Amino acid sequence: MRPWLPGEPLPVVHVVAGEQRVEEGPAGELVSRTVAPPAAPAAADPGAGAGGPAATRPDREPCVPTPLDIPDGALDHWFSTLRRVEAGEPGLVARALHWGDSTIAADGIAGTVRRRLRARFGDGGPGFLAVHVDPRWQTRPGLLRSTEGAWESRTITFGGAGTAKYGLGGIVSTATGEARATLGGRRVADGRQRLARFDVFFMVQPGGGKLHFKPEGAPARAWSTASEHLGDRFERVEVPGGSRSATLWAEGDGPVTVFGVAMETAGPGITWETLGVAGAGIGSQFRQNARHVARQVGWRDPDLLVYMTGGNELSYPTLTRGDGHVYRDNYEKVMRRFLAGAPDASCLVIAPLDQAERVRGEVRSKPMLDRMIALQAEAARDLGCAFWNARAAMGGEGGFARFLEHDPPLAWTDLNHLTTEGLDRVGQVLADALLDAYDAWVAEHPETSDRGDETGGGAG
Repeated sequence: MRPWLPGEPLPVVHVVAGEQRVEEGPAGELVSRTVAPPAAPAAADPGAGAGGPAATRPDREPCVPTPLDIPDGALDHWFSTLRRVEAGEPGLVARALHWGDSTIAADGIAGTVRRRLRARFGDGGPGFLAVHVDPRWQTRPGLLRSTEGAWESRTITFGGAGTAKYGLGGIVSTATGEARATLGGRRVADGRQRLARFDVFFMVQPGGGKLHFKPEGAPARAWSTASEHLGDRFERVEVPGGSRSATLWAEGDGPVTVFGVAMETAGPGITWETLGVAGAGIGSQFRQNARHVARQVGWRDPDLLVYMTGGNELSYPTLTRGDGHVYRDNYEKVMRRFLAGAPDASCLVIAPLDQAERVRGEVRSKPMLDRMIALQAEAARDLGCAFWNARAAMGGEGGFARFLEHDPPLAWTDLNHLTTEGLDRVGQVLADALLDAYDAWVAEHPETSDRGDETGGGAG
């Protein structure tokens, strides 16, 4: 697998979230269309996202139940915040940031996990969203993101930004003239969800123009982006009554560079934020300045950091030569960049999905996956992160072939990507593992008071 280049077939197709299906359009772009909601789960299921006993859950075949590997205390911070959210602490949002490649870029797996957790803990909002995105790089179906005017965007996959600053989501957008973007959350019964907090991530620079920002029904704000030196800036706008959308714009009085906007409800609830970019791998992350990454992560103040790449890294010389220790070291360096911005956050490493190749007409798993997953697991242990083996959830060796041969097929004939249904099943198994681990943690950490221990979640 290699990074997508303009003019090649689109690698991210048929991804679904909520009632919006994302498919490849006639011009090679991602297009979204409304589809009928999925059938209700079987009666034995305790409810979408309820996280009941595994025995009561529907069959996820050909996926197999795959628990998390959790070093002692690795998820305590996130779990303790989830418990406070579940207890209804006013205004609290448990934030999870999920970086990845094409699978995550189109909200695969992540969208399923988000829906499951949201059903149990409440909706904390969309979280971080880049303001202007070519849908071949990244998409979040069901959210509002419309743009017009003179935007130019660059990603960590292709580079070309002119600086080592690509923001939290790996996408940076510059308004070179008059331009605007309108962002909003998911649809609900009476329109779109109300959002109470907006964090604007942008860059200051020599000659920078003015950035305007206005939540629906609230006063407009304006900030100068002019500065003697390049730098990061963050502004928070709170709307107690909530806004269904927000618009930002530039007047063309100088370049205005924006990394994105984080949007939240009044809480309590959770976010599971999609930060993938098609074609990305650990090598892409080294386009970013390390201190810039730490500042971006720090302002978002996450409770859980999730990282999942690998498909685009199978041909990395650092992986294929020698014992692979350089690959492992570089993987750790990428994770440490994120963790530097949120040293108290929990972290989770997710191994890549199974991929295959044809050998004398037979679909076989790519042999380098075993080495890659072992090295990623070592890195996770060294970092004190939890680990989840997505390939094992597909059944391990030969998993892609089983997904491809399933009726209906759950994988594409490119031998690299799963269908919408295949991604959903992997996401369901991951959500099962997360909720099972959380329930086990709560049982092992009884609350010491009605409110619980805000810092540790309970007695040790």
